[in-house]
Amino acid sequence: MPTFQDPVVDGEEACHALRALAHATRAFDDPAQTYEVVGDLLGGLRSLEQVLDQLAFAHTSSDAIARTDDGDHWAGVEEAHAAALALRRASTLVARAGLALDRASQHSGRIAWSSPAAAPQVSESLAPRVNPNDSFQRPGPFAFQGSGAKVHRRNGMSL
Repeated sequence: MPTFQDPVVDGEEACHALRALAHATRAFDDPAQTYEVVGDLLGGLRSLEQVLDQLAFAHTSSDAIARTDDGDHWAGVEEAHAAALALRRASTLVARAGLALDRASQHSGRIAWSSPAAAPQVSESLAPRVNPNDSFQRPGPFAFQGSGAKVHRRNGMSL
């Protein structure tokens, strides 16, 4: 049960809940349930984005008491700000994941699932109609010329 007061306990509970969801979503008895799960995950991502921003703020707002294990204050401040920067980056990435999940929710919401007996067999090669230039599409490791998959490399650190 969430405490709404203890971030350590609630964080542990969130971890267990996601682990249970990962286990439960291995198979669906009714594919129509996927829409509701996608919606719940979208809400969860929005909360996760907020948590990451708040964690970043906690690191920088408390930097006056930051120390490393050996007691170095300025190194502790540097680590606090580096952690905050990484947390803000994670928040931005979660926001992007939220956009992709919102797109998935919109597509999923337009599906009217029928009974399996009435469904014709669809070849896997015909089923996916994903735009190869989709900004959320991951390029395969063996993308070939003309496939539409582009690999963008940047210099410096990236996630």
